[in-house]
Amino acid sequence: MDWVAKIIKGMPDESVHAKMIKYGVGEHVGPRMKLSFTSSKITIKADLDLERVLTQAYISCTKSGRHRVTGNIFSYAEPRPQPKGVQVPLDWSKTGGAGPSIFKARLDEVMPADHLPGLLEYDSPTTFYFLSFAPADDAAGGSKVTIKPNFPKGGVGGTADVDASEEDEGDSKDPTFAKATFSRTPEIESFIMQEILPDVKEHLTPKSKNILIRHTIAIENIEIPEDPSLSFSEKRRLAKKIGRLVRRVTIDDKEYVFTYPFRT
Repeated sequence: MDWVAKIIKGMPDESVHAKMIKYGVGEHVGPRMKLSFTSSKITIKADLDLERVLTQAYISCTKSGRHRVTGNIFSYAEPRPQPKGVQVPLDWSKTGGAGPSIFKARLDEVMPADHLPGLLEYDSPTTFYFLSFAPADDAAGGSKVTIKPNFPKGGVGGTADVDASEEDEGDSKDPTFAKATFSRTPEIESFIMQEILPDVKEHLTPKSKNILIRHTIAIENIEIPEDPSLSFSEKRRLAKKIGRLVRRVTIDDKEYVFTYPFRT
């Protein structure tokens, strides 16, 4: 389940906490997503911090064929041993510097559909899948996901103090960090309803064409651990954020506004 869906369903966990680390007290522009529906295709554009759900959609709804996977996986957690379900060995490199170490694995491989889920076995709250997926043969279908392979300039997504939509210059332009085209099947529609649009399902009709989702993240209070033995960075990482996620969902020409409190 994606981190936004977890807030909507009142189930914030470590993955939600990781997304909130970079935000201080106040209101912040959150990531956006645009969806367009035709009779045969669903296209999605998303900002940084909403790219993972597109990866999950592609992997969850892909059952056959061979697929080219390119891009990078970044993780602040030390990678687990090679998953049994992954055909291609991942070679991790480690970088240091002033901040915390980060591990990186680069991919440019063709993989069968049944090996794709193994990629998610590396998942942790501080893992970023900047991977693009495309069919490598006719049996793979017509879906495609394109995600930029590196963090935007200005910082590293889950830790840097930058707004998720900063790279795309606010609402004036479409999101560009991640793009996807899916064949419109009952399976992908069900995934989107559960993971991306769980709070507006009753407002959607077969005639719905264009959907814009905008988020505002309002941090009202931060509970900082008082343990004097903790470093500043440790206190920052462990601090509890109390606030609200405001979702503005525009379906064609009708806007719906939802507010979801969280403590994580």
